[in-house]
Amino acid sequence: MLSLPSRPSRSSVSIINNISYNIQLHTNMFPLSVNDIQSSNSENSQAYDGNLVCYQYSVAFEPSIAEDNQSLMKKIIKQAQRSIEAIVGRYVFSGKSLFSFKNINVNKIQKIMNIEGNHVDGQTYSIQLKFNQNYQLNYESAQQKDDFCPNFKNGNKVIQVLNIMLKNILENEGFKQFGRNSNFFDKQSKKQVQIQNNPRQVIEVYNGFTSKVTLGKKLYMAIEYSSRIFRVETALQYLLSIAGQSVITKYNNYRAYIIDRVDFSKNPSSTFLYNKTNQQISYAQYYLQRYGVKISNMQQPLLLHKRKYREANTNIEKYEEIFLIPELCTITGLTVQQRLNKQAMKELANHTKLTPQQRYQNSIQNSLFLSDKIQNSGIKINLYDNKIDAIQLKLPKINLGGKSFITLKHGGNFEELSPFLNKQVFKNIEWALIYHNQDEQNVYKLVDLLQTVSHGFGDKFKEPQYLKTYNWNPRSWIELLDEEGFSKNNPPEFVITFCRAYKQYLYTEMKKFFCSKDGPGIISQNVTPKALQKKCKSVASKIVLQIASKLGYRIWSVEKPDGINKNTMLIGIETSMKKIKNQQIIGVVASINKDFTEYYSEVDIRNDNDTTLPTLSKAIHNAILAYIKKTNFAPEEIIIYRQGLGEGQIQQSYQLEIKAIQNGFSHHDKNYSPRFAFFQVNKKISQKFYQQTHGIISNPHSGTIVATEIVQNNFEFFMAAQNCNSGVCTPTKYTCLFNNTNLKEDQFWQITYYQTFNYYNWKGPIRVPAVMKYAEKLAKFTSDTLQEIANDNLINSLYYI
Repeated sequence: MLSLPSRPSRSSVSIINNISYNIQLHTNMFPLSVNDIQSSNSENSQAYDGNLVCYQYSVAFEPSIAEDNQSLMKKIIKQAQRSIEAIVGRYVFSGKSLFSFKNINVNKIQKIMNIEGNHVDGQTYSIQLKFNQNYQLNYESAQQKDDFCPNFKNGNKVIQVLNIMLKNILENEGFKQFGRNSNFFDKQSKKQVQIQNNPRQVIEVYNGFTSKVTLGKKLYMAIEYSSRIFRVETALQYLLSIAGQSVITKYNNYRAYIIDRVDFSKNPSSTFLYNKTNQQISYAQYYLQRYGVKISNMQQPLLLHKRKYREANTNIEKYEEIFLIPELCTITGLTVQQRLNKQAMKELANHTKLTPQQRYQNSIQNSLFLSDKIQNSGIKINLYDNKIDAIQLKLPKINLGGKSFITLKHGGNFEELSPFLNKQVFKNIEWALIYHNQDEQNVYKLVDLLQTVSHGFGDKFKEPQYLKTYNWNPRSWIELLDEEGFSKNNPPEFVITFCRAYKQYLYTEMKKFFCSKDGPGIISQNVTPKALQKKCKSVASKIVLQIASKLGYRIWSVEKPDGINKNTMLIGIETSMKKIKNQQIIGVVASINKDFTEYYSEVDIRNDNDTTLPTLSKAIHNAILAYIKKTNFAPEEIIIYRQGLGEGQIQQSYQLEIKAIQNGFSHHDKNYSPRFAFFQVNKKISQKFYQQTHGIISNPHSGTIVATEIVQNNFEFFMAAQNCNSGVCTPTKYTCLFNNTNLKEDQFWQITYYQTFNYYNWKGPIRVPAVMKYAEKLAKFTSDTLQEIANDNLINSLYYI
């Protein structure tokens, strides 16, 4: 089992004061305590100490019930409530576990208890309660290690029970949970927003909040505003674009599903083996019998959702196929067209987007509401102790065009126009531009702009080789490129495709041609005519930066913190949401020079249940070789940032990925063992931080670090790196899973923050270190567009940004 690394020591006070200063923040995290308010119910009064004790029972039903049929399980438990309370006292039920709070002498508990004769939906069920364990619901118990918990701490059990208690209370108050992320919504809050479109569309908006118990230096409750958007139309109207989207099914308590694909071989008349009767039944019959829903369109295909779970005994990842009826599914979120509609987004923002002041006040109001509702449960929220100590890091120096500066602009954004670190980037580069004859006039305008703007960077584009086509068929474009010898010797170093935004198929095919393993392996940049309509020079400037960075040139560099080894490598690892042939796509991007400005990029394609991860080992090995080729030295220290896969998957990440990374080291040399640190990075968190100035609540400044009260004793911290001018800033959580370096805690803060300035697509800080953002772009480009391993010519470039 994993023992999480302890927090490293910090540098001296004088050093820390030189790189940062102390601040205090407000947060949406409220300390809580748990006490047993029913001491008179104790059967073990001599041992009673005021703590609320949980007695956990596993629940089995006879006849058996499908695991996903939670609604039926709850009905049966509700029917047997009096009988259950007579045995175990007050309780809450979730999944296949029942949690009781009656203080009982464990030696008197019957190991197995049967409750017979429960009649639900024309069937008689018996319930079997089997006692498992008991533990106190307090901070001390949450800190105890438990080998059976995926998050390595008994806190998973303690926090699980507290969250179940909260969910039970809110459901009794009429709130509905949409999905599984502790988001609770008041159905009375539903608003219908008219999108002034052609045709006019209606969007449903629900408002609510998230309440989730978490573990820091004490138990905390995060209370955060939440909203959910639903389209009024059903999934039946979006069959061609539904894959990968989230849907809600209102008939079974607003459950959420991600659609993997549309199965056109099935329809509601298709049959399957129904476990309850062990007989074949049609989907139409099943939905009518179980939910009382009659399906109107019997010709519609079915939607497939693959529910991922881990086998209890082996921990092997498995999938269960769940088929859904499109006409019964409501799509969450917006269409691409709606997102591009500025007026539509503005209208929705009036109902969903809050200012930091409004959002903070919303958390305070909901904490008061919850405090009132849970006072009889033994949970107490401390409403007046939500201030925390934090650290504000100073901005790093940016090295651009031979000069070094600290940007004075708020949040660290910079607009300086200076030559690149690499001199004469474009002067001697041959390039080509392929376009449709309808866009000829715009093409010459683009070239003029690029030449003007590139001159400001200390260099100037040459005239391109113009390639004109006369239709929109990708095959014709590719044939023209073949005729010009692009697939043979001496092709140009980069190509601009001038392709209209709605010609997505053309964009995709051209990218595949340039980047595929069997293609020419040329850097390409797509430009749309729309990009030239407004702020032309600003857009052209960004195009120049993108092309230069794709070619592997050093645009700018960021100050390296004191104490960082000169032979340090940074690695970012990100997983794409979309799979290719049921294989995971993981982007691996590593810095390969001493100032973290050049990169090696490789894709790790991973099969399900692969426990050795050979492609990840190979990617790490190849990155080390690329570093040696560039610097003549092997990395002595490596810092790895891994996209967070959820708190419950830390064990898997540790057991598999860290081992695969170490194998990558040994592939280089069996005696090669660099010092390294491995961070799991979580961007989807409920914690929020606010600063208050002259009574006004606002977002924290870029460089805010929280590493005190709300973090656990192991090495983790929160960072708000980005400069957030609209909406509310969501910080990023860094949890260290492995560390054998000699770096101080503050040095990790600094290197992580400074590298958020090193992403060449944005002049300023982003949410995560640049290598992570590049890895995200690589994984997404591979899964969405390329759908295969890229050409070897491109591995030392950022061809995917």
